[in-house]
Amino acid sequence: MKRFNFLNENGIALVTALIISLVVMLLISGTIYFLVISTGIAGAGKRYSTAEEAADGAVQLMENAINLVMLGDRIEDLPFSDHSSCLVKSVIEGNKDCTVTLILPGIEIFKPYHADITVRRLYSIQSPGSDLDFAKSKGSSVFYRINTVVAGPDATRAETTVLYRYVN
Repeated sequence: MKRFNFLNENGIALVTALIISLVVMLLISGTIYFLVISTGIAGAGKRYSTAEEAADGAVQLMENAINLVMLGDRIEDLPFSDHSSCLVKSVIEGNKDCTVTLILPGIEIFKPYHADITVRRLYSIQSPGSDLDFAKSKGSSVFYRINTVVAGPDATRAETTVLYRYVN
């Protein structure tokens, strides 16, 4: 019976092969780990980008709603519900904030994005009429603060606040 000796050539080759295999396995594991992490980061960036675009779109929707309310048109056809008419009261009277929720369409298997849009009438001033912007009308300007918070899957959140001026 022959004894196994780690100091001979076969033993050294076995130990070297095991060490090289371990190093290669660590390199492969590290590569897979970084691939998974970078995919997660890219997905988070895409979700935030989607939420940011949705927030900008919700602001534009609210600007259109303010225009419709100030012109006396119907806002019932807009894709958010305002059952208590707080939006009309906030735009016209300006005595309180009004928050409406907009559910954004998306893929059904994922949690949908939703936007909470808050409108507050800040103040109104007489337009100076001396600038080209006001040449045709010497009416008043009404300023609104529109704050939009969009929430989505995996705690994705984007917030946009704008100052909007409506000119009579």
